[in-house]
Amino acid sequence: MPVQSLSESCRDLYRQGKYKACLAALGGDASALPPVERAAVMLVAARVKRELLDLPAAVDLLRQVIDLASQSGDVQAELEAALILHAVQSQIFKSKTRAKELSHQSEILLNRVRKLKPANGSTAENNRYEALYISALCELGLTKVYAGDLELAAQNLRLASGRAAEKFGGESIEMIYPSLYLAIVHALEGKYSLSQVMARNATQLVRANYGKHPLVIQPLYRLAQAATKQSLFQQALDTCRQLEGVIVDHIGEDNDLYLDTLAMKTAAFKFMVEYQSAEKMAVKRLKLAESLYGKDDTRLIDPLCDLAQILAHLGEREKAEVYFDRALNLVTELARNQGFPEDMATLENFDPATIDSASRQDDADKLKKEEAAAHLIGNTPGSRLQGASLCHLEYSLIEQLSDCYLWQGKLADAARLMPASMRSKHICKVDNVVSIIEAINKHLAERARNLDLPT
Repeated sequence: MPVQSLSESCRDLYRQGKYKACLAALGGDASALPPVERAAVMLVAARVKRELLDLPAAVDLLRQVIDLASQSGDVQAELEAALILHAVQSQIFKSKTRAKELSHQSEILLNRVRKLKPANGSTAENNRYEALYISALCELGLTKVYAGDLELAAQNLRLASGRAAEKFGGESIEMIYPSLYLAIVHALEGKYSLSQVMARNATQLVRANYGKHPLVIQPLYRLAQAATKQSLFQQALDTCRQLEGVIVDHIGEDNDLYLDTLAMKTAAFKFMVEYQSAEKMAVKRLKLAESLYGKDDTRLIDPLCDLAQILAHLGEREKAEVYFDRALNLVTELARNQGFPEDMATLENFDPATIDSASRQDDADKLKKEEAAAHLIGNTPGSRLQGASLCHLEYSLIEQLSDCYLWQGKLADAARLMPASMRSKHICKVDNVVSIIEAINKHLAERARNLDLPT
C-alpha cells in the first residue's frame, strides 16, 4: 500500500465500520508516514479503540496524536485529540473532581478552537472548522456529564446540535453525537422518554448515513436502557436483540458492553415473568464474566446476585445459596480492601490518582487499574454497586442468603450468619420457626404419651 494512501484507507475502513480491518491496516506502515499523516492515522485508530471500549489504548494513541500534531503544527488535529482525551479520561476515572478539572481545560481548548475560524476560507476549510467546533462542543459536553454538570453539558450539546443542523443539515452525520450525548444527559436527569427520543434519533442517523455500522451500538444501548427505565420491557428486549447482533458481528462477545446487554435482557425477562429465559441469560452472563475476569473478581458480584435471585424465585434455593455465598464473599473482600465509604455512588471521596504526564508507563498501569476500579463501583448502568453503599449491599446479600437457609430448614446457619448489629429481624424469623417446630414436637410427644407410644 502506498504510504500516502494509508490514512485515507483507514478513514474509509472506519466509515464502513470495518474496525478490525482498520486496525490491521495500520500495522507497521504508519511509522513510515510523515508526522501529519501519522497523526491522522492514529486519530482514526484512537476513535476505533474508543468505540471498542479499549479506553487505555485510546488514551495512549491520543497522546501520540497530540505530540505528532504539535511537532507538525497541525493545530486542529492537536485540539481535537486533546478534547477527546479529556472526555475519555473522565469516562475512565468516574471522578467528579477530576472531571471538573478536565472540563475546565476543555473550555480553554474550545476557546482556542473558536480562534481558528477561517476569515475567508474555502468550503472545505470552513466545513473542517465547523466539524471540529461541533466535535469540541460534544466532547466538552460529555466531560461535563462526568463532572456532574448536567445543565452545562446539555447547553453545550444543544448548541452543537443546532450548529450541526444549521451548517450540515438535520440528517447529517454531525448530528449523531449531539443526539447520543443528549440521550445520556436526559437519562441521568431521569427524563427517560426524552432520552429515548434522542437515542432513537441517533440510531436513525447512523443507519441513514452509514447503514449497518458499529456506531449504532451506543445509540441502541441508550435506547434499550431508556425503555428498561420506563418499564417498556418488550421494547427493551427487542432493542437488546438488535444490539446483541451488532456487538457480536463487529466487536465480539468478550467485552463489557455485551455483558451489559445480557444484563438488560435478563431484567426484561424477569419483569415479563419469563424466569426460565431469565435464568438462561443470567447463566450466560455469569459464565462470560468468569471467562473475562476470573472467578474471584469483584466484577462478578452483579451477575452472581442476578442468577441467585432468579434461582431463589424459581424455588431452587440450594443452588441460589451457592451464588449468594460467592457474591457475599466477594463483597466482604472488596469491603476489606477499600473500607466502607458512606456512599460509593457519589464517588466524591474516591478520586483515583490523576494521570502523570511525566511517566507514560505509569500512566498506562494506572489506567488499567483505575478502569477496573471504576467498573467495580458502578461504571455500567444497572450495576448493583451504583446507588448503593457496600454496607447496604453486604446487608442485602446476608439477608437473602439467610432466607435461603431458612427455606431449607438450616435454622442455625441462618442465625449464625447475621452479625450481631443486623440480627434482630432474622432472629425473629428463626425464633418463630423454632417455636413452631418445638410446638409440633411437644404436641407429638404429648400425643405419643396419651397413646402409650414410645417417644
